[in-house]
Amino acid sequence: MRYLIFSDSHLTHHFDASKYAVLKEAISHADRVIINGDFWDGFSTTFEQFVQSPWKDNLFPLLKKKKTVYIYGNHDAAAYSDKRASLFSEKQATTYAFDSGDITIHCEHGNRLVPLIDEWLHTRMPPAANKIYSTFEDAMVKVFAHSYLRLAYAKFNKIAKEKIRSEGHTNYVAIGHTHFAEHDAANRFLNSGIIQHGLAQYIYIEDGTITPVEKKY
Repeated sequence: MRYLIFSDSHLTHHFDASKYAVLKEAISHADRVIINGDFWDGFSTTFEQFVQSPWKDNLFPLLKKKKTVYIYGNHDAAAYSDKRASLFSEKQATTYAFDSGDITIHCEHGNRLVPLIDEWLHTRMPPAANKIYSTFEDAMVKVFAHSYLRLAYAKFNKIAKEKIRSEGHTNYVAIGHTHFAEHDAANRFLNSGIIQHGLAQYIYIEDGTITPVEKKY
């Protein structure tokens, strides 16, 4: 069984053909998909708009075919959606665990471990300022990629790992949320990264082998 984990695609009701292409390719190489939160962006659209958008006819059937597990994030909290989440997923949850080879992977979005990274920014800033920040980040990721993401977000992975250690986890823990992709085998920690700003990051897991993927789109 080959699992695909991705997170933080932050889809809206606006269809993005380039993002769809990279998602379609990633999904095609998996037996089962786990969306680890922030699949769609409830700070930028409504669930009604999202499920009636072109994503419904293009992306949703691909995910449904792979018996997708949908884990709620902070931008797509359970309270933001309804039973129509079943249009693109077989199971909806706040956490999910599975075995692969000789390892067990516990998945959760990461906002419980690292709360309030961006809620203040997106909910309290005026819409115009929020738009300016989003445009700025888009440009920074496209130009500087890892350098910008490391500077802006790597510290939040450290916070997550400290919290995980304090909770005594013995299995791998896979999160998203912080927007900084990482495979830290020593600490049994995974972050699936983002599919945004022209950068696609995700993880395949098969027979206990973890394979992070990164590409531009």
